[in-house]
Amino acid sequence: MSRTKLHDVPAKENTITEPKQVVVNPLFAKPNALASIFGISYSSVNRILKEWEKDSKGVDDLYYSLSSTMIVISIPRFEEYMKARHKKWM
Repeated sequence: MSRTKLHDVPAKENTITEPKQVVVNPLFAKPNALASIFGISYSSVNRILKEWEKDSKGVDDLYYSLSSTMIVISIPRFEEYMKARHKKWM
Protein backbone atom coordinates (compact mmCIF):
# COMPACT_ATOMS: atom_id res chain seq x y z
CA MET A 1 0.00 0.00 0.00
CA SER A 2 1.48 3.33 -1.01
CA ARG A 3 1.49 6.32 1.28
CA THR A 4 0.23 9.74 0.26
CA LYS A 5 1.91 12.92 1.43
CA LEU A 6 -0.64 14.99 3.31
CA HIS A 7 1.54 18.11 3.49
CA ASP A 8 4.14 19.56 1.17
CA VAL A 9 7.44 20.68 2.53
CA PRO A 10 7.76 24.49 2.45
CA ALA A 11 9.75 25.60 -0.58
CA LYS A 12 10.29 28.85 -2.46
CA GLU A 13 7.64 27.87 -5.03
CA ASN A 14 4.84 27.26 -2.49
CA THR A 15 5.63 29.92 0.14
CA ILE A 16 4.57 33.55 0.09
CA THR A 17 7.48 35.78 1.03
CA GLU A 18 6.29 39.19 -0.21
CA PRO A 19 2.92 40.98 -0.12
CA LYS A 20 2.94 41.44 -3.91
CA GLN A 21 2.69 37.66 -4.31
CA VAL A 22 -0.85 37.70 -2.88
CA VAL A 23 -3.54 38.28 -5.48
CA VAL A 24 -7.06 39.13 -4.36
CA ASN A 25 -10.03 39.55 -6.67
CA PRO A 26 -12.37 42.15 -5.15
CA LEU A 27 -16.04 41.19 -4.93
CA PHE A 28 -17.54 44.57 -4.04
CA ALA A 29 -16.69 48.19 -4.78
CA LYS A 30 -17.97 51.64 -3.94
CA PRO A 31 -19.47 53.57 -6.88
CA ASN A 32 -16.33 55.73 -7.39
CA ALA A 33 -14.04 52.70 -7.44
CA LEU A 34 -16.42 50.80 -9.73
CA ALA A 35 -16.45 53.73 -12.15
CA SER A 36 -12.66 53.63 -12.41
CA ILE A 37 -12.63 49.82 -12.80
CA PHE A 38 -15.03 49.96 -15.76
CA GLY A 39 -13.69 53.21 -17.19
CA ILE A 40 -16.97 55.08 -16.88
CA SER A 41 -18.02 58.11 -14.88
CA TYR A 42 -19.48 58.14 -11.39
CA SER A 43 -22.71 59.62 -12.77
CA SER A 44 -22.97 56.73 -15.25
CA VAL A 45 -22.71 54.25 -12.39
CA ASN A 46 -25.51 56.05 -10.54
CA ARG A 47 -27.64 56.16 -13.70
CA ILE A 48 -27.12 52.42 -14.26
CA LEU A 49 -28.10 51.66 -10.64
CA LYS A 50 -31.31 53.68 -11.04
CA GLU A 51 -32.02 51.85 -14.30
CA TRP A 52 -31.46 48.51 -12.53
CA GLU A 53 -34.01 49.49 -9.86
CA LYS A 54 -36.64 49.92 -12.60
CA ASP A 55 -35.71 46.75 -14.55
CA SER A 56 -33.25 44.28 -13.04
CA LYS A 57 -33.05 42.16 -16.24
CA GLY A 58 -32.80 39.04 -14.07
CA VAL A 59 -29.81 40.24 -12.04
CA ASP A 60 -30.63 40.09 -8.32
CA ASP A 61 -28.85 41.87 -5.47
CA LEU A 62 -26.73 44.16 -7.62
CA TYR A 63 -25.80 46.36 -4.68
CA TYR A 64 -26.16 46.64 -0.93
CA SER A 65 -26.96 49.84 0.89
CA LEU A 66 -24.99 49.52 4.12
CA SER A 67 -26.00 52.92 5.49
CA SER A 68 -27.61 56.12 4.28
CA THR A 69 -24.31 57.19 2.74
CA MET A 70 -22.58 53.92 1.80
CA ILE A 71 -23.37 51.63 -1.11
CA VAL A 72 -21.27 48.67 -2.22
CA ILE A 73 -21.84 47.12 -5.62
CA SER A 74 -21.14 43.51 -6.56
CA ILE A 75 -18.54 43.63 -9.32
CA PRO A 76 -19.49 40.28 -10.96
CA ARG A 77 -23.22 41.14 -10.86
CA PHE A 78 -22.57 44.62 -12.26
CA GLU A 79 -20.69 43.04 -15.15
CA GLU A 80 -23.55 40.56 -15.63
CA TYR A 81 -26.07 43.43 -15.71
CA MET A 82 -23.92 45.36 -18.18
CA LYS A 83 -23.90 42.30 -20.47
CA ALA A 84 -27.69 41.98 -20.15
CA ARG A 85 -28.25 45.61 -21.18
CA HIS A 86 -25.65 45.54 -23.97
CA LYS A 87 -27.02 47.22 -27.13
CA LYS A 88 -30.58 47.31 -25.74
CA TRP A 89 -30.68 51.05 -26.41
CA MET A 90 -30.67 50.46 -30.18
